[in-house]
Amino acid sequence: MKTAIIGWGSLLWDDRPQFDQHHGSWHFDGPLLRLEFSRISISRKRALTLVLEEEIGAECRVAYTVSHRETLAQAAHDLRIRESATDTEIGVYLPRSDASELSLSAIPQTIADWADQTDFDAVIWTGLPNNFREMNDQGESFSHASAIAHLESLCDEGKRKAAEYIFRAPGFIRTPLRTELESLDWFAQLWTGTQKLPRL
Repeated sequence: MKTAIIGWGSLLWDDRPQFDQHHGSWHFDGPLLRLEFSRISISRKRALTLVLEEEIGAECRVAYTVSHRETLAQAAHDLRIRESATDTEIGVYLPRSDASELSLSAIPQTIADWADQTDFDAVIWTGLPNNFREMNDQGESFSHASAIAHLESLCDEGKRKAAEYIFRAPGFIRTPLRTELESLDWFAQLWTGTQKLPRL
């Protein structure tokens, strides 16, 4: 089975040999998806990370790679472990199968449209939700103001991880929040002076 893995965030730059050994190189002509930095990541010291956002997200062309695994189950397992996700947080689309076989009910139409034009037997992606309101200290819904206030409240390591995640996101990921954060001197200075790796 030929399975594509769709990616847009740290999958593309944060090397994890246990995961990366099981897929090929990244290609940058994947589907258009609406994304925003609206999830608070515990593993990244409460930095904001990218998730699918149909309502508030900015439309971005994302990347994909081809799994070396022989089965969809193996490829999905690799992604689930890499992303610390549950089974239902791994999206699956099977271009030539009935929709009832899919593991995730919410499938972006752009993924289906893109996959239907390929020779992939399956397409998988990470479907982690926006958890901003539940996880930020003020219990506020996501907005630019609340996101910036959240980042300002982080410990020094959290701020550095937040800057790393946003500045190392691929250049084709352009959201209004990213643009605003990159224009803030205090946020840019978190990244200035550290070892800058090439952007994708």
